[in-house]
Amino acid sequence: MEKKRFIVRPFTRSDVGQLAQVFHLSINQGASSHYSEAERAVWSPNLRSNDYWLTRLSGTKTWVAECDLCIVGFINLKADGSITDDLRAADLKTAEVDCLFTHPDYTGIGVASELYRAVEEHAKLLRLNSLTVEASYLAKPFFEQFAFQVKCKNSHPRDGQQLVNFSMFKELI
Repeated sequence: MEKKRFIVRPFTRSDVGQLAQVFHLSINQGASSHYSEAERAVWSPNLRSNDYWLTRLSGTKTWVAECDLCIVGFINLKADGSITDDLRAADLKTAEVDCLFTHPDYTGIGVASELYRAVEEHAKLLRLNSLTVEASYLAKPFFEQFAFQVKCKNSHPRDGQQLVNFSMFKELI
């Protein structure tokens, strides 16, 4: 079997439909080992609109992983302000990895790792002191591999379900 090759590049507006699909599939198929069908159904009950995603990603710095012209993963970084290419980061001390999702057919080949490396490289260029993330059960061991530490476990009630995640942080300096 030939190894799947992918590139990591900045997100463009034209990626949004595929990005929405990656999110939905990642939760409804990829997270099935850690979350029940009912939990996944309230986390991502249907494919969210392009407008929803453009709004959610607005003011963040987002990267995608692309394989054969298809988006197979994405990650974004957000702070209290906007993170743009011309951001003056003097006052920023920390930023959050808001989303990290990989298409279920592309897990285990380094997509998430390469996406995360792009974020950390950018964070260091901005001279951030630390990164935070709200990691799912599935993502927690991944972030621990990159030296994130658990601050606390969270439970978020949603439509009769309790969605659990973990507040994590990593010092960069």
